[in-house]
Amino acid sequence: MKKLRTAVVGLGWAGTVHARTLAALPGIDLVALADLDPTKHTLFPGVPTFTDLEAMLDLNLDYCVIATPSVTHEHYALTLAAAGVPALIEKPLAPSAPAAWRISDAFTRAGILAAVGHTERHQAPVAELGRRLRGGEFGDLWQLTTRRQGPYSGRILDVGVALDLLVHDVDLVAWAAGQPIESVTASTRVIAGPHEDTATATTVLHGGVLAHHHADCITPFKHRILQAHTASGVLTADTIAGTLTHHLNTVAPAAAGTFPGVCPGDARRIALPEQQAPFTVEHQLMRDALMGADPRGLVTLAEGVAAVAATEAVLTAAATGRATAVPTCRLALA
Repeated sequence: MKKLRTAVVGLGWAGTVHARTLAALPGIDLVALADLDPTKHTLFPGVPTFTDLEAMLDLNLDYCVIATPSVTHEHYALTLAAAGVPALIEKPLAPSAPAAWRISDAFTRAGILAAVGHTERHQAPVAELGRRLRGGEFGDLWQLTTRRQGPYSGRILDVGVALDLLVHDVDLVAWAAGQPIESVTASTRVIAGPHEDTATATTVLHGGVLAHHHADCITPFKHRILQAHTASGVLTADTIAGTLTHHLNTVAPAAAGTFPGVCPGDARRIALPEQQAPFTVEHQLMRDALMGADPRGLVTLAEGVAAVAATEAVLTAAATGRATAVPTCRLALA
């Protein structure tokens, strides 16, 4: 197998996970790293480490990971697009929808593959929930719920919990339902600052399904839940426990187009297929796509734009106290 020459820009938490993953993945040769902080230049002995991306552009890269603060994504992404280098860009794609669109347009014009690092799609319970839900196994989808909580780390300072955490969940519900988000209502609060530390939102998907979200960084334990309420019960993907549970609705089936009712039933654990770590899955998909395989499974730039636009609408709705439309929804349907 030909080895793809790869690099990572940004050696924070996500960047170091990307680098470790690439260094261990068959078919990948990690040839360079970059970070502005010279104290991080010894993290990966034997891998040349630079202070910026431009110094790596002469290394014949097959793709590059952008794992820098989100406010810098546009600069690095446009540099890679202009140089003809495919990219995997950490979420959020950009801190604003216009910036996200400029990134998407640049790679589209260049005809170069780029994807967004929404790794939560590759968590085994979530991946299995999405597969079964989109396959129609549990009947009509009635509602979605997400909860993403954890302690304050001070690790992310350029954005608040909306663009750091909630962006995962607006992406997940649109992906799981197969429908874009059309509008948002929301509330946020600043506690530690400088940005919002807690956010609650309701998103309305095309077709009318509601998704209810909560995200915060003020909880002394981690909570990562995606729930799908369906005609045959509630599916709960818990990525901390690594489980997918089906709480059955045992009511007798009703005629098509009518509400059957809800009757409590047993909870059953759904067996999950063996799956590698989300970052590994993501890089396997990127590697294989660049080697000629179907790129399905990668999060597209258009999906990344849609997630940023929906999250931006969360912040606008919270600031104005009004329901806010998401302008990319029709494009996401195309």
